[in-house]
Amino acid sequence: MGGGDTIDRLVDSFYDRMERLEEARTIRAMHREDLEPSRSILKRYLTEWLGGLPAYSSERGHPRMRMRHMHVPIDSAARDAWLLCMRGALDETVSGEAERTAIYEAMAKLADWMRNTDDSPA
Repeated sequence: MGGGDTIDRLVDSFYDRMERLEEARTIRAMHREDLEPSRSILKRYLTEWLGGLPAYSSERGHPRMRMRHMHVPIDSAARDAWLLCMRGALDETVSGEAERTAIYEAMAKLADWMRNTDDSPA
């Protein structure tokens, strides 16, 4: 997909979108004011998740992504906002359509699994 430079650009584009898109306001509010620590963690996570060095696990242990995010309510709207930012970032930074599609589909499954708030209609 382009290595570490592409992952850096992807994560920066993702968080830049989160900062400026009205549709991402709710997920932006779930983060601290300073996004630099989140950017750094996501860069290490994606490096490993996409087949690179185990930069995330060696520092933080098993990802346990759902457990690490239980302190914030993640519903379908939050999932969709996260995916909106990620889709735009992927479109901006990953040139290969097949790679973009494969990464997005895997991220969409992960984002759906991360939901921890039941927002289904009664």
